[in-house]
Amino acid sequence: MSDDKTKSTSIKFSPKCDSAEISRVALASILRIHKIDPAVVSELAISMQQKLNELSVSGSWIEIEFQTFENRISAEIRADNDSVSIGANW
Repeated sequence: MSDDKTKSTSIKFSPKCDSAEISRVALASILRIHKIDPAVVSELAISMQQKLNELSVSGSWIEIEFQTFENRISAEIRADNDSVSIGANW
């Protein structure tokens, strides 16, 4: 059992939108709210953008669910029938 408190934030948008901008703004907001050093999760941002690019090619919608824990952040990226989870620890 973990003592971590989980907080979740989701965004859903059309792949026709600029997914790079949407994901960067969402991640930056979450990092500020939870006071997470952006340098710690830079690999998460890069991985997230790569996955968004792959999924947006064939999807009709994209959803990203961010979950923050005491020492971890994860992002589950969903598009139509596809899903991938990525995360970062500090």
